[in-house]
Amino acid sequence: MKYLPLIWAGLWRKRLRTVLTLLSIVVAFLLFGILHGVDAGLAHVMQYQRLDRLYTDSRHGTPLPISYQRQIEAIPGVTAVTPQKVLQASWQDEKNQVLVVGSDRRWFEILWETDVTPGQLAALTATRTGAIVSIACAQRYGWKVGDKVPLTINLPRLDGSKSWAFDIVGIVTMDGHEDDGFTFMVANYDYIDQARAEHKGTVSNYLLRIDDPIHGNRIGAAIDSMFANSPDPTITYSQRLSGQSDLNETFNVTFFTKSVIGAAFFTLLILTANTMMQSVKERVPEFAVLKTVGFPDRLLMAIVLGESLLLTGIGAAGGLTLAKFLMPLARDAIGVAHIAPTVFLEGALVAATVAVVSAWAPSLRARQINIVDALAGR
Repeated sequence: MKYLPLIWAGLWRKRLRTVLTLLSIVVAFLLFGILHGVDAGLAHVMQYQRLDRLYTDSRHGTPLPISYQRQIEAIPGVTAVTPQKVLQASWQDEKNQVLVVGSDRRWFEILWETDVTPGQLAALTATRTGAIVSIACAQRYGWKVGDKVPLTINLPRLDGSKSWAFDIVGIVTMDGHEDDGFTFMVANYDYIDQARAEHKGTVSNYLLRIDDPIHGNRIGAAIDSMFANSPDPTITYSQRLSGQSDLNETFNVTFFTKSVIGAAFFTLLILTANTMMQSVKERVPEFAVLKTVGFPDRLLMAIVLGESLLLTGIGAAGGLTLAKFLMPLARDAIGVAHIAPTVFLEGALVAATVAVVSAWAPSLRARQINIVDALAGR
């Protein structure tokens, strides 16, 4: 620690260059934190996607009859089936989006990750306009149990209005996570079906649970075979396959994040190494004086390395801290993003690696300085 003032003085010898390099490091680690947060958020979503849950969807994208439910329930291996009428809604402003799922209490029995209570399920069943919302909705929009929430849905009611009112009877988290980012609401399918003016008696798809993931292909084939010659044929697939397919249709998230992070840190490595090399080159006479007064070569190398570590350390800490504060904006933009505490540890390791690699050549140059030639200006 007694050499810290010397390291600090060397680092700020050229203030503008140090500030610009520091800002570059902050931006690189800001990207590192944000992209890791997005990647972790999507991984958090995928952990809920299970092979023992299946979706039965329309093969041609048209609504499915509600009458299919009883037939699906009769197939061996199916333990629970619930309809899903999926609607995109907004609250007060189009930017305040809410996913409304018209279903019933069996939705929560199949998606057991929610911490729904028997009392909340009873209230949902007993209240025609009842709805259970995610904690992300409640926190973002200030909702609480007992509130009547008017939503705008592009589904006309019998009176021609597109305003739908729901009474909040419960607030749930997904697997105990208070900050899951899932803004959804589960309402009674019967209420939506009876009040709408069109496509009555239809659903978007069915969500079902099976007794064993091994039987998934057989059960899916049996369901699709049953409705193959009907006016509304189906396609059945696992929940995990659905999630992976949605991600792959967009882009390979992991490849994208790693590519951007890799490119950013490769550029950062060159920039930091160039900064350190120039700093050592400008201070050759100073290092020669330090050698003259007894500083060993290893200590000179340690001083150069210390400057690099301090520079990247400050930049990494600033960038990751900024990423943590900006994460809510990323969550609002894409729906899921979560920065884990381990990201700070990973960032520290990356910063140390960048510092050591970028300072290696400059530190060797400082070690190899010839005192006579350096003081003579050669």
